[in-house]
Amino acid sequence: MFGKLFRKKAAPELEDEIVESMELAEETDTDIESDGTELIFINESEDAPTEDVELREDVYEMEQSTFVSHDGITDVSYYVFTPIHKEPHAIIQLCHGMCEYILRYENLARELCRRGYIFCGNDHLGHGYTAESEDDLGFTAEGGGAAFMVRDVHSLTAIMKRKYPDLPIVLIGHSMGSFIARLYIAHYANDISATVISGTGGPESPAALGKKLAKIIMVRKGERQRSEFLNKLAFGSYNKKFKEDSPNAWLSRDEEIQSRYSEDKFCNYRFTARGFYDLFDMLAAVSKKKWASQVPSDLPILIISGDMDPVGNYGKGVRKVYRRLADAGVEDVTLRLYVGGRHELFNEINKEVVIRNTVEWIEDHLPDADMKNESAVG
Repeated sequence: MFGKLFRKKAAPELEDEIVESMELAEETDTDIESDGTELIFINESEDAPTEDVELREDVYEMEQSTFVSHDGITDVSYYVFTPIHKEPHAIIQLCHGMCEYILRYENLARELCRRGYIFCGNDHLGHGYTAESEDDLGFTAEGGGAAFMVRDVHSLTAIMKRKYPDLPIVLIGHSMGSFIARLYIAHYANDISATVISGTGGPESPAALGKKLAKIIMVRKGERQRSEFLNKLAFGSYNKKFKEDSPNAWLSRDEEIQSRYSEDKFCNYRFTARGFYDLFDMLAAVSKKKWASQVPSDLPILIISGDMDPVGNYGKGVRKVYRRLADAGVEDVTLRLYVGGRHELFNEINKEVVIRNTVEWIEDHLPDADMKNESAVG
């Protein structure tokens, strides 16, 4: 599998990381774009790497609990996966995407716990077990839930910091969760050590139009209206480059993942007009140029995406996000595009490679990165 790593050439302090990434590959080609961006093609095997999988099934204990959302009403479900056989050395907090939930990431939780991480995350408003009923799936909050979702994620960070005050926290945001994470780091970055942005969208997305149309539908038919029109606006073109019959082909090349998504009641539903408005509202906020300038310059950021992900406009939108951060002065920002990868890299056919590469990046950006924990992947 090929991956592309983008770095702003003008930043000499990043050269060591480029070399380290090149060492992962048997063959490496480097191109320089006109803007000085380095494109490094990492030649990796498409086969899953052979790793020690002992204790694979019993590597964590899972605790489920709740806290009150910032909407003042809803009990937010959250989950903490703690490694059994290794002393944890860091916390990975996940912001999940639209029409999914944290327990859908149990495989990722297992792999991270096996490497000595605590894994945690909450089901957002209108998602998973936070939704009080199936009628509440896709409905965030009366009057708007975007800000509540961002603050709820920070509430979980605070819970984890109180329980594990000596452990660094790395925030991963995927898809809609990447919009939440991008808003989070503009306000609460001091509470985390690094962030990973997965499957995000660029500024060319029709967020402003989506907000206007969602508002019209809410005024005419109510916040809980489930609009086929809005659904087509958001997702109508996502499958156009894929030959599979599945409506979820854009998610992953793994056909089992496509099927499971269709069969899961916590995934296979349509957002309400209010849910869509909040989605477009968050995307519009992080698409403004001023967003990048609000991100602390010393926060390490890894952006990962498939170059066949329609959410990131097949790599074009993701590059714009990267360049805005780099141009805003963020000192340590990396973009990796996986050739052939679709929207859900952690559910892709080469997910083991994605997880390994991401864990290596995280290990290199923990506060005590010079003293590698024995659970780091080599």
